[in-house]
Amino acid sequence: MLPKDINLQLPPTDLPETDRHFLLYIPWQEKYLDSIPRDFKKYFLDCSPLLSVRTTDVHTATCFSYFDQLIYAYENNHNLKINRLVVGLALILHDTGWSQLSQSEIAASLGISGLKLNTIASAPKEKHAVEGEIIARQKLTSWEIPPDETNLICQCVRWHDKPQQVSQDGHVPPEVKLVVDLDHLWAFTHLNFWQDTVRKGISPEEYAANLDTDLEGYFVTQEGKAIAKELLEQRKKEIS
Repeated sequence: MLPKDINLQLPPTDLPETDRHFLLYIPWQEKYLDSIPRDFKKYFLDCSPLLSVRTTDVHTATCFSYFDQLIYAYENNHNLKINRLVVGLALILHDTGWSQLSQSEIAASLGISGLKLNTIASAPKEKHAVEGEIIARQKLTSWEIPPDETNLICQCVRWHDKPQQVSQDGHVPPEVKLVVDLDHLWAFTHLNFWQDTVRKGISPEEYAANLDTDLEGYFVTQEGKAIAKELLEQRKKEIS
């Protein structure tokens, strides 16, 4: 049984009955805007028409709840300064590419029981990152973001769903790593955990176990892993 605060809706679709559950989404409410820092709200609102599929608007706003926590922890542990503008704009832009995919492609991207992608799910995941980078460059030009920061933001968008490659490349800027982890924290939040038990057709107990198994390879930074582990413990308590 879903918690009472999880309200799922189905968009109009021609997909077969067997695939429609993949398209269930949490509708946007203005309260989610409170999670976005004031200096990023205008950028988010400008992109909101591109974030209306796959619960992407709620997802992005919710991930901002961990924005300061993750950045501050990383800065303190590594004794460096993160470009906050780059991380914030990349977080807003990272999933805009889903707006360019079909409902069947979106459904295919969710047909996994944990976090590891299979062959079918990988193709739309890759496509949305490519499309997202194109949109990002267009938006960043209109926002008059300097070229160096634009290139870094686009790198974040392009690589946000590739934690293994980002982890293995010793030259990846920390901003890219933080966007990967901010994005991936969504999987462990109250909203997405329960949403995905329905979209993926999996029991809460099995899904929590799968997240536990996949967690280590799904994050790039130790700081991101620590927050994810805390969130997962909260989900386990909700189940019990």
